[in-house]
Parts: sequence; structure tokens; C-alpha cells
Amino acid sequence: MSQLADTTVATEQRSEKIESAMRSFSEISSNLLKSYSKLEARAERVEHKLAVANRTLESKVLELDEVTRNLEAILAALPTGVVVRDADGAIVRINDAAAVALGLSTQQKDRAIGSPDVEVLKTARAAKGAVVLANGSARVLDLRSSMVRNDQGRSTGTVEIIDDRTEITALGERLHAMDKVASLGTMAGGIAHELRNPLNAVAGFADLMQSRLKTTGTEDPKIIRWAQLIGRGAAEANAIITSLLTLSTPEGLDRSGIGAEDLLKEAVQAAVTPEQTQPDVEFITDVESFTGDRIKLRQALRNLVANAMDVAPGSPLRIKATQTDEGELALEVHDAGPGIAAEMRRRVLDPFFTTRAEGTGLGLALASTIAGLHGGHLEIQNSPSDLGGALVAIHLPLLTARS
Repeated sequence: MSQLADTTVATEQRSEKIESAMRSFSEISSNLLKSYSKLEARAERVEHKLAVANRTLESKVLELDEVTRNLEAILAALPTGVVVRDADGAIVRINDAAAVALGLSTQQKDRAIGSPDVEVLKTARAAKGAVVLANGSARVLDLRSSMVRNDQGRSTGTVEIIDDRTEITALGERLHAMDKVASLGTMAGGIAHELRNPLNAVAGFADLMQSRLKTTGTEDPKIIRWAQLIGRGAAEANAIITSLLTLSTPEGLDRSGIGAEDLLKEAVQAAVTPEQTQPDVEFITDVESFTGDRIKLRQALRNLVANAMDVAPGSPLRIKATQTDEGELALEVHDAGPGIAAEMRRRVLDPFFTTRAEGTGLGLALASTIAGLHGGHLEIQNSPSDLGGALVAIHLPLLTARS
């Protein structure tokens, strides 16, 4: 009996333990289910927040893309050149206006991205904006640089602004030249009459002297030569006064139809003096005729041809009358001389400026004035002429008889 009772007690104890374990397991399972439900609910909330954050981030990215596109569009539309660098100094943006101002091709522009600088920009900075591009054209650039900072004041890069001031500088120089001419006109108008009276007397007496020498049969070559030189000197002085008056108080234009090749040949004939031999001249024209003041244009071209003959005596000349890509008429004189130095190109248009002892310094100034009367301008090309020397061109609006 005792053994059976012990067995019964042991069985009851095990049952109680099993029941207790089952209750604990049931509680644990219930707690686990509750925890899982809470975890699942929390996961749903986190997932919802994450979805909202993702949508917000996507919206921000889209906004950033839109801002970037707008910035790119603004940079492309700006007429001013812009070069953007990052905090390390590497170029990250070059807009189209900057590429044009610097003479960069599309390939050169792409290669510049990531580099610290562009060679032509370094040259422009060193020369205070004056630079000659690879194609030979001279540019005057205004360069300004500014640092870009973030909200914390730290530098995130730089922006360099490039303004092409070439045309404005050229206009300023033309206005300066016009001011000089206006001042010259005040002086020339006052003294022309006083000088011409005695000059006419000198020329008249020189003619009388030559006539008397012929009638008296004087054979002394020195006296005959002196009389000729007196007359020629008076004629040259009178021509200088006429040029001064044309510069200071230019008359209106007497427009008419002009044969282009005829005008070029007449200008050469007028430029050749009795002491000179006819130069070897090549005439090239692709314009048959145009309208303008024949006498004034012949005078302007005559001065250009005379200058070309003086700087390269005996050398060939090439004279052109062609239509440019812009639809203008270009009257060009090409010589085989030493050319005109870059630092002299601005000064040679000033009245009385000359590099030759026998020159008056009025030829180019007068040609420039006549070009201006026709609504054009005189240009001294940066690149050498077809013959290796200077290339001076008169650019005019191309007007025909039907214009």
C-alpha cells in the first residue's frame, strides 16, 4: 500500500508540474502573440513612415533635378560667360557664352571639365583681359571671380564671370578718334583759308617760273628741277589741307553706281606717282557693282594702296572687292610688307600718327572717315595678308542700284 501511495503521489506531482508547465507555455504563447501583434503594428507604422519618407525624398530629388535643369537652362541662356569651379578648384561648368568668348570648340569645352583652368583664361588674366584666340581674333575680356559659400559659410567653389568687351572697346576707340577729329576740324577750318592763299600764290609763281624758263630757253637742269619741286610741294601742301578739311568737316555723299573692278584699278593708278613704277597688282572681285561715292572711295583706296607701296616698294599687291559672310562689301588691300604690330593698330588711325619720316599720318585716318560716311568701318586684320604682310580692309554695307 505504501508503495502504491507513493506512486500515486508522484504521478499527481508530475501532473501538477505538467499542468503548471502547460499554463506557463500558454501564458508565454499568449504573451508572444501579443508581442508579435505589437511588433507587427509597429512594423506597419515604420513601413508607413518609410514610405512617406521615400515619397518625400523622391519629391526632393525631382525638385533638385528641376532646379538643376533650370540652372543649366539659365547658364545656357546667359549672354555673359560663366565658368564654375568646385571646392577643389576643378571646373564643373562652362556655359556656351564662355566657350564662345574663349574660342573653345565643343571638344575643348568638354576636355576642360575637371581641369583646374583653361589656357586662354590664364593668358587673359595675365594680360588684364587682352587675348588673341587660336583663330587669330583679338578679344578684350572683363574677368571677375566670386566665391560661393554654403549656409555655414564654408566655400563650396567659385564662379568666374567673363564679359566680352571687344565691341564696346572698339566703339570707345572710335568715339575717341572722332573726338580727336572734331578737335582737329576746329583748328583746320580756322587755318585752311589763311594757308591756301599763300600756297596758291607759290604754286602760281612756280608755274610762271617754269613757263619763263621754257620761253627764255634756259637749259640749267637744276633751276628747272627746283621750279618743279616748288610746284609739287605746294600741291602736296594743298592736298594735306584738303585732307584735313575732309577729316574735320566731311561733305555728304554723292552716291552713284560703281563698277568694283574699275574702282580698284582707278585707285592704283591714282596712287602711282611719276617717280614710281606700276606695281604688280592682282585684282580679285566677286562683286560686279555697288553704290557709293566714287570719288571718296577712290581717295580712300588710293591712300591704302599708297601705304602698301611705301612699306614694300617693288613688291606685288593683291586688291579685292568681295562680299563677306555677313553680307557686307569688303575692299581689301594686301601687301607683302612687314605688317602692322598689334600695339600699333589702334594708333595708326589717329590723324598725324605715322612711322615714316616722309608720311603725313592722314591716309588711314581719312580712309576711316570715308568708310564711316558710308556707314562702314576700316579694319586692320590681326592675321597676315595673303602675301604675308598687312591686310587693311574697308567694310561697307553692300548697296546695289536696286537697294
